[in-house]
Amino acid sequence: MQLYTIITTLLLTIPFSCALDILFPLYLYPGDGASAWSDVFSTIESHSAVQFIVVVNPQSGPGTSSYPTDQNIISGVSKLNSYPNVHTVGYVLTGHGSRDTANVTADVDVYASWAGYSGANIAIKGIYFDEVSSETTQTNYDFYNVSAAHARTSIPSAQVVFNPGYRAPAQLFEFCDVMVEFEDTLANYRSQGILQQIPDGLKDQSAVQILNTVEATNIGNMMGEMKQLKAVYFGYDDQYKVWNKDLLQAMADAA
Repeated sequence: MQLYTIITTLLLTIPFSCALDILFPLYLYPGDGASAWSDVFSTIESHSAVQFIVVVNPQSGPGTSSYPTDQNIISGVSKLNSYPNVHTVGYVLTGHGSRDTANVTADVDVYASWAGYSGANIAIKGIYFDEVSSETTQTNYDFYNVSAAHARTSIPSAQVVFNPGYRAPAQLFEFCDVMVEFEDTLANYRSQGILQQIPDGLKDQSAVQILNTVEATNIGNMMGEMKQLKAVYFGYDDQYKVWNKDLLQAMADAA
């Protein structure tokens, strides 16, 4: 009995290492038959235990038609949806809270309508709200509360991601599932002590997106330090339109 108590105590005092999700802004055009996304598909296939949140962004948003008119987009999204470890989320710009709410919710509605497309499974499973404002005003909170609530009403079990790209007030966390607390270079991530700035109670809801990652970066060590977070992405450029296959594999290996 004493041995059981000792073992239990030791297990409770060992820090639990959670798996990191990969938050992937997939902004590159898919190419013919989604061939330009082949490295992404192969990484997802070979890492079935890793969860990928993939941001789909056809036209800096969904466009205005009910369904994509580009067959390559349809092929790419349906391929992503064929993987059980992928959660596709649609990109919606908010203009730091300055965009009209009706336009924001209209974009959400377009993504929601993709679920009705009969030619392939292109249903979007959540929304990635970009250029989120971190202003601590009631007007700002109301804007994002309404936007997130509309996403959850329009898309069953929608995953809501907010991306201010920098530290957000705690109240904004109430409206989303994932908050991107940093979007900049690794050097700035380190110099600003970002991980230490995020309150412990919000770490498991927080994500970071690292830009312009150099190939020499020790991804394994860096992601090991970030295990308290919800999700991470190491980008090869600052526009999410170029990636390095080895970098993708290293991220997935370390997650």
